[in-house]
Amino acid sequence: MTAPIVFVLLTAVVAADATEIVVSSGAFARRDTPVEVVVEVDRLAQSGVNLTADPWPKPIALQEQHDGRPFGAPTVAEVSKPVAHQATLTFILPGATPARADRRFSIVPKALDSPPIPWTLSDPSAGTLDLKNRGRPVFRYNLKPVANPKFPKVPARAAYLHPAQAPSGAVITGDFSTAHPHHRGFFLAYAKTQSGTLHPDFWNIHNGTGLIVFDRLEQDQVGPVTAGISARHRWEATGGGTVLVENWRIRAFDIPGSPYWLFDLTSTQQAIGKPLELPPYRYGGMAYRGPDPFLKGTLDVLTSAGLGRKTGDQKPARWVDLTGPVVEGSARYGGALILDHPANPHHPTPARIHPTSLPFFAFTPSHDEALVIAIDRPTVFRYRIMLHDGRPDAALDDQLWHDFADPPRVSVEPGR
Repeated sequence: MTAPIVFVLLTAVVAADATEIVVSSGAFARRDTPVEVVVEVDRLAQSGVNLTADPWPKPIALQEQHDGRPFGAPTVAEVSKPVAHQATLTFILPGATPARADRRFSIVPKALDSPPIPWTLSDPSAGTLDLKNRGRPVFRYNLKPVANPKFPKVPARAAYLHPAQAPSGAVITGDFSTAHPHHRGFFLAYAKTQSGTLHPDFWNIHNGTGLIVFDRLEQDQVGPVTAGISARHRWEATGGGTVLVENWRIRAFDIPGSPYWLFDLTSTQQAIGKPLELPPYRYGGMAYRGPDPFLKGTLDVLTSAGLGRKTGDQKPARWVDLTGPVVEGSARYGGALILDHPANPHHPTPARIHPTSLPFFAFTPSHDEALVIAIDRPTVFRYRIMLHDGRPDAALDDQLWHDFADPPRVSVEPGR
C-alpha cells in the first residue's frame, strides 16, 4: 500500500454542514485510483474552502470517515478554478479498495498548511516543457521543432513527447533512430489521408507532403495532485495550408510511492475547410516508439487479449504494453503502456505492433474501417499512458484499464 502523505493539521474538526465525497468502487477492486467529481461552488464554500485567492488548482484536505469517525491520514485533493459556479475536485483514492465498496471522505476546512507541490514544469520559452515529479524527470513536451543534422532529409518537427523516462530514470522513448528516424517518442499522426484533392502524409514526414506544427501553448499548470499541459497543433498539408487543428490536453497524476508514472493524453481534432478522410490502412494514430536499446534487444510485448508482438499485430486491443532492455544487453527492462478509451472511434482499436524489428506500436482507428474527421464537430481520442520499469504486468494493466474505462462512481452528499 502506498505510504500516506503527512500534512500539518490546523484542525481536524469537520464542520456540521460539511460536504462528504462518496466513492463507490463498482465491480472492480481499485488501488491508488485517480478520481474526480464536479462540486457546486456553494457546497465548497459552506465547507470552508477559500475560492477567491490564487493559485489554481487549489489544495484541500479530505478526511476519510469510518462509522462517522476519522480514519487514517488526510488525503490531499485539488479544486479547479470554478466555471459556471462549479469546480472539479480531483484526488487519488488511496491504497486498496475492494470491489463493491464505498469510501466516504469529508472536506476538512483549513486542514492543510502549505502542502508540497510535487510537480515542476520548466520555462516554455526554451522551446521545451520538462515535467518532473519530486525532482525526477517524467517527460519532455517539445514546443520547438527538433532537428538532427545526421538526418537532413527528416524535417524538424515539434508537438510530441521525448524523452520520456521510467521512475528509475531510464529513458524509454526513442527519437531519430537509424531505423525509421521519423518515429518520435509519443506522437500522433496519420499516414493515409485525403483533404479534397490532397493526400498529405503526416507520419512519413520525410516525404514532404504533411507536417504537424506546434501552434501555441494554451495552458500549463501544476497542483498538489495533477500537472497539466494544453497545446494547439496545426496539421499542414504541402500546397494546402492547415487541414486540421488539434488540441493536446495532458494531465499527469501524482501517486506517491507508485512504481510508475501515469498521465492522460486527450487529442481533440477538427478538420479545416474540408473533412479529413482516413481510408483503411495498417498504421497511423496514437503511437509509441521505444529507444535504440529496444531495437537491439528482445522486446516483451503484451496486449489486453493476451497476445504478444507477432500475434497481437493488427488485432483489436484495449491496451498494449511494450517493453525492452533499457541498456543494450541488459536484463533490466522498461517501457510504456497505452490504454485505449472505449469512447474512442472504432474501439477496441486495432494495434499496429511491428512484428519483427522496430520497437513501436500505434492504435490505428482507421485500420479496418474508414474514419472522417469532420469540419463541424470535434473528434476526440482519449488515452491513458503509464511509463514504467520492468516487463508487462497483465494484472496491473487490466486494473489501470478498468480505472480508466469504468472509473469509480463519485458523488457529493451532505455530511452525516
